[in-house]
Amino acid sequence: MRLFTILLLSSLSLFAITPEQLQVLQTVRDIARTIPDRTGETYENTLSAICLTESSAGRDLIGDFKEDVAITKASLGVLQIQVATARYISDRVDDLSWIKGISDAQLANKLLVDVKLSAQIAAHYLSLLQKQRGRYFNIVSGYNGGMVNYPYYGRVMKNMRLVKRLVAQGVIT
Repeated sequence: MRLFTILLLSSLSLFAITPEQLQVLQTVRDIARTIPDRTGETYENTLSAICLTESSAGRDLIGDFKEDVAITKASLGVLQIQVATARYISDRVDDLSWIKGISDAQLANKLLVDVKLSAQIAAHYLSLLQKQRGRYFNIVSGYNGGMVNYPYYGRVMKNMRLVKRLVAQGVIT
């Protein structure tokens, strides 16, 4: 089987996305569809765009890492989740309560390698942000740790356009 890369053209740039990145996006979408917020809305497009923004859909799995600081303080995995955030969500979601029984190092490792777990935590986090903040702008801004984050929101919306093209072309569902 031949590997291929999908090239998407926009008016300003050329974006290449690998089959591995497409698989990450599809997994994120599949998980996101199973976790609605309190209004019944799911966030598969939003989480896909966040995944592209945070890790280039799995190309960059460690963020916010500084030398002489524990890896457990970094943003990890395809959705760049911090151990503290994963623990916060696990305290509020019964399906994730098992996280309480593992060490920070074990959780950091799982965040790095388990796309499904990252997507579950991220989807629940967006649902929680929706409950707390209501407005879509504040939900997306909140994912990156703030109430108002125009630059981050702009990057996510740029990637949202890419996600919508991938969906329209049937590359991801």
